[in-house]
Amino acid sequence: MNIPDLSQNLKSLLFKRYEWYEQELLTSLEQQGDVSLTTAQARALAVLNGQSSSISALARSLNISRQAAHKTVVRLIELDWVKLEDSDKGNEKIIEFTDYGQQMRGRIKEHMMRIENDIAQSIGTERYAALVEILNHDWNSD
Repeated sequence: MNIPDLSQNLKSLLFKRYEWYEQELLTSLEQQGDVSLTTAQARALAVLNGQSSSISALARSLNISRQAAHKTVVRLIELDWVKLEDSDKGNEKIIEFTDYGQQMRGRIKEHMMRIENDIAQSIGTERYAALVEILNHDWNSD
């Protein structure tokens, strides 16, 4: 059976770079003593992007079970990054960032800026700018 090599398609390449970036960020945060996060926690924080969300919506965005999302949120509550607030939709809880969580988002941004500066130095500032422009482009437009 001939198994096709899909390692060079765009999806594989983007995913590989995403995983690299994510690991660089988590390592940087831990080395600087800012915070130690799991990959699941970091991805939840990235999806939330400082905004409010229900646990169900977070689970859908991450393509994980509601139980897995809840477990991740509980740990982020223990770290004082987020809190759960009552919703106007009955028993649904809304994830809200705490003041500490918002401050830590600022620290994460500093780490991200350093990583992105390293990328720009590695591939060149013009290529980095082009990459950002391409990724910001609406690929769904006609």
